[in-house]
Amino acid sequence: MKYQNKNFKYIDAESYDKRGETSILENYVLGLWQPFLKKIIGNLSAGKIVIDLGCGTCEYTQAAKNAKKIYAVDVSSEMLKVCHEKLIGFNQAEIILSNIQNFKIAESADLVITIGIWEYIPPQDLLNTIKKITQRGSKIIVVFPNIYNDLNWMRSLAKMRAVALRPGFVKNLFKDDFKLLDSASFGAVCWVPKLFQFLALPIWKFLDFIWSPFQKFLPLGVNVYYLFERK
Repeated sequence: MKYQNKNFKYIDAESYDKRGETSILENYVLGLWQPFLKKIIGNLSAGKIVIDLGCGTCEYTQAAKNAKKIYAVDVSSEMLKVCHEKLIGFNQAEIILSNIQNFKIAESADLVITIGIWEYIPPQDLLNTIKKITQRGSKIIVVFPNIYNDLNWMRSLAKMRAVALRPGFVKNLFKDDFKLLDSASFGAVCWVPKLFQFLALPIWKFLDFIWSPFQKFLPLGVNVYYLFERK
């Protein structure tokens, strides 16, 4: 079942969480990115104030289990229903229904998570919110779809709108107020019909292997990860 309608609104949160079960491509990409990001979030969040902007079903928010305080923010009530279930027992977590532009909070975050949100709202609006909720030394996890990846530019052509961002654009957006600490990109996938994805899987793995030394300089993965720190 599709988890988004034609306007890209999430209509089925459970199907969104299970998308890796119906697609070899999705399963491969999630298998690369989820363990990588959850480990980073776990390491950076211990004892910290964490804000997850565009938290969705809180799949990544869960990794901040040792945080001092968690604010999970999303505009979709459908996604937050699942988020409530996943964060049972997280007494330090506050789940907030809000759009990003209007989100306000009294305290500053030590860690801000922005995964899977950059392609849905104007990047400058998201950056403005990040500035409001951070202070010097705050860290920001940024993950966005990479326009230089074959799958993303084909999706952009099919939908007649950009569904991915240029890595250079994102770095330039942050350069004045933040410094870049780390970066990564993998999942060098391309579009293949579901019926034939099992044939493409070894090719994707091979491309990731041979291109891994160069991803920091010329990222071709389906997503790009940046870790910034507020100056």
